[in-house]
Amino acid sequence: MLKIRHLFNLFRIALQGTEKNFTSGSVNRATFLLAVPTMLELSMESLFVLVDLLFVSSLGENAITVVGITNSVVILIQSVATGLGIAATAVISRRVGEQKPKSAGQAAMQVIYLGIILSLICSCIALIFNRQIMHFAGASDSLVNYGNVFSRTMFGGLIFMIMRILINGVFRGSGDAYMAMRTLAFSNILNGCLCAVLIFGLGPIPALGLLGAAIAMVTANVFSVSYQVWYLINGNQRIMIGKRQLVMIPSLMKRLLKLAAAGMVQYLVPSSSRFMMIVIVARLGESVLAGYIIANRIIMFSVLPAYGIANAAGVLTGQNLGARQPERAEASIWKTGVFNMCFLGTIAIFLLFYSRSVASFFAHEEKVLAYASEYLQYMSIAYFFFGYTMVISRALNAAGNVNTVTMLYILMFYIIQLPLSYLLGIYFQWGAKGIFIAILISEIVLSCSCVIVFKMGKWKTVKL
Repeated sequence: MLKIRHLFNLFRIALQGTEKNFTSGSVNRATFLLAVPTMLELSMESLFVLVDLLFVSSLGENAITVVGITNSVVILIQSVATGLGIAATAVISRRVGEQKPKSAGQAAMQVIYLGIILSLICSCIALIFNRQIMHFAGASDSLVNYGNVFSRTMFGGLIFMIMRILINGVFRGSGDAYMAMRTLAFSNILNGCLCAVLIFGLGPIPALGLLGAAIAMVTANVFSVSYQVWYLINGNQRIMIGKRQLVMIPSLMKRLLKLAAAGMVQYLVPSSSRFMMIVIVARLGESVLAGYIIANRIIMFSVLPAYGIANAAGVLTGQNLGARQPERAEASIWKTGVFNMCFLGTIAIFLLFYSRSVASFFAHEEKVLAYASEYLQYMSIAYFFFGYTMVISRALNAAGNVNTVTMLYILMFYIIQLPLSYLLGIYFQWGAKGIFIAILISEIVLSCSCVIVFKMGKWKTVKL
């Protein structure tokens, strides 16, 4: 009873975010206090995806396909936010570990300025070439016309989505993981309510269908970013932002951009690969593509909490390296990796036996359901390898060893996954099964490579 009571007490502390010093004391306690809010944060992120899919799936196969293609492009552009987020977490966690709140605030503002500039550029490009992008992804003329307003609305609101992700990266780097969690909770509640009203209509509000889903998501992101900015200026105690921190510093922006560029490339590799995978899968027919998109959404929903655990490992790595405690950082990573593998292993076992039941919530046509279920079964095997891949890659990024992770991603996606998927699925005519096998093989190779690189220990000597 005492142990259960202690666990609940730790859970309460993690949700309140009252403890932010993770460079001393028990490694297990620090990992738990960071992992709980980051897990819940990305659970909320996955709910964003799941709620969207639940509402959109009721609109038919065409709506699912349009949303899948549009979101693959959005994820591609989110690489900008993710790359800057890597730079923010790495630099800010180091400054916090060194107990330099003013320097942390200065770095945070430079990252935000870079995010605004780059997101505006990406949004404009996506809006201008909207139809060409949809055609390139395999959408027919009728499908492009059907989803044109939806995709343009999503691309127009990219700046708010990117800023939400980026500022949450700032919070995580400072140890304020609970604030990132609260932001996502607020976004989810607002997005869910708006989806129900705008997609199906309520009273004087007309049913907007697919467009309603886009408006709901963009609106939720606008309010979330407003809340984040208010808290960043007024509520965060580990990042000090005054008049001096608001000044643009080109030299610091250049250093951050250099680190962020490696992170952007790192996440452009998997996101562009997923986009190209849609192009390959589309050659097998719309039913295969719809099943693949649905299964990917389910996978995204189930693994995002595990990315939260991995993000906790990254913050612990950065802060402990800043406090000159590399051995404590390494111990945190191994313990977090074991926990993450157990968490994902439990989900894998469930999906292995109940993949069809899970997919049936979103797929209503037999062919689509069959392909979605088959892909989930193959990927459930990969879940046992995801745990260490996520934790180690986040830890290497937080240590500043971003280029190494980028090279590992290039190996997995460009050298193994895409060529092998085309060979097995299209050239040798194995169909969907060939593509699913190729994806599984590439995930196993990446996991083994991450463990080998981490055990070499060069990440401990990187300076930021």
